[in-house]
Amino acid sequence: MTLHEVNIMLPQPVEVVRLKEPLRPKTNGMHILNLSVHNEIFNSVLNGGHIECRAYSDYYKGRCTYMENGVRYLVPFDAITFYVGRGKKAKKATVLLKNITCDGNEILFYTGDILNSDSE
Repeated sequence: MTLHEVNIMLPQPVEVVRLKEPLRPKTNGMHILNLSVHNEIFNSVLNGGHIECRAYSDYYKGRCTYMENGVRYLVPFDAITFYVGRGKKAKKATVLLKNITCDGNEILFYTGDILNSDSE
């Protein structure tokens, strides 16, 4: 067995990702994340207290984190706009975020109050 094969078999360390500062509510100039979801998740968001979970893949790593002085931080989004479908007829709702966490495997978005909803 080669050293490379041994390294592949060993558990890989989980990257530590955190918020630089706690989220603070804003009234203007909000940083909003857009996410497409299925109808069941959209209804859960409208009912309140939803926790949106996304895998910590390269896609979301590039979209939801940044590096500063060798430390990876979560982007401090203020809200998420959830979409079901595409185009003008898509149902959408913008929801404030209470918190964002990442354990190196998943990014969790803790939703709060609904700012606006177009869920016809």
